[in-house]
Amino acid sequence: MKYIYLRESKLGKTEKIISSNDGNIVINPIEPVNLPSCITNFLLIQFKKSTVIAPDFEERVFVKFPIEIGVFVSGSGDIELIDVFSLAEQKYTLYGDPRNGIVCRYWESEIYDSPSDVDPLREGIMELRIVNRFDEWVEISKCVLNVYLMKIFYNDTTVFSKVEMEVSSKRSAETRFLMEPLSRDMKKAVEIFPPRKVQIVAKRFFMEWGL
Repeated sequence: MKYIYLRESKLGKTEKIISSNDGNIVINPIEPVNLPSCITNFLLIQFKKSTVIAPDFEERVFVKFPIEIGVFVSGSGDIELIDVFSLAEQKYTLYGDPRNGIVCRYWESEIYDSPSDVDPLREGIMELRIVNRFDEWVEISKCVLNVYLMKIFYNDTTVFSKVEMEVSSKRSAETRFLMEPLSRDMKKAVEIFPPRKVQIVAKRFFMEWGL
């Protein structure tokens, strides 16, 4: 059997023919670095207000992050991405110096004490566990993440991801994603960049150009 997948937007029309007897369409949130093209695998979340953390202190906060939506066809034990779109604004920035820095998808967010309401078609909520291992007070204004190892969970109302940020000095920290949903009813999203395909990518990202 043949089916037509059609999506129209201000930027144009995407149309594809799907040939299958038992295939299914799967739609879920994906890592937010695919549009307008895959130019980076890093996401920088800039806090609208910085947070100052005491030495040897652990803080749990929530921030928002952008999402993109992936459309997949599945069947016969395989799954294939056929389209990506987003309702969130796409903006990029440079983290670090012009010669050695990295290009990042850019997003601004307030810091929340508890999960905030989100539009699940545009953004998700991220639990950020910040651990200050340094022996001085540290001010943090941003979080940089390698989304190749991003773990996204979702239900009908919320998109969620969890991150740990371990501070080692006034200017550096390590970040990593954790495999923990916000609630038991959440499904794990299909990963565009599964770990088996990017084994050379470290499990943590080292923020060495400032917090």
